[in-house]
Amino acid sequence: MKMKTKTITVTAVMIALCIVVQLFKNPMIPYLTYITGGLINLILIIDTLYCGFPSGVLLSIITPITAFIITASPIMAAVPAIIPCIMIGNVVIVFFAWLVRGRKTELNLMPISLVAGSFAKYGIMTLLIVKWVLPGFGSALAPKLYHSAAVIYSTTQLIAALAGTALACIIWPIVRLGIKKRR
Repeated sequence: MKMKTKTITVTAVMIALCIVVQLFKNPMIPYLTYITGGLINLILIIDTLYCGFPSGVLLSIITPITAFIITASPIMAAVPAIIPCIMIGNVVIVFFAWLVRGRKTELNLMPISLVAGSFAKYGIMTLLIVKWVLPGFGSALAPKLYHSAAVIYSTTQLIAALAGTALACIIWPIVRLGIKKRR
């Protein structure tokens, strides 16, 4: 896996953007989790479409770690097995973005592929976290926190992935046009 300097640079900028987005903490803003999650998914998708699958996978692995460090989530602290499951969920949506990358019909297939990827991410994360990790490792969580974790790592992930998909379908054609004009 050999990455060009431009790809490494763009990937580093995308990691920095993810960190900046994860720093948003304001209890006065309703639904901030959906906004932050949507922006993270947008960055994952745009990075994959621009830099390729290895870069998207790298971001998919780094973002849950930085989120844990920055937000100090009590759920993740109590059940650290959630972190690799989030990584896998991120890789799933990145894979669906990569499937259409560089094809002549990329802009036509992208919305379908990304919506399918959003639902696949939701399914994988629900299966891994809600059905396996939380019952197996999260039994010590308070019932309210357990229920909150089940919602955060299932329905909230679907809404955030679909928000990121919608934003990517708007932003990527513009970025792609700029890339083509530059060449």
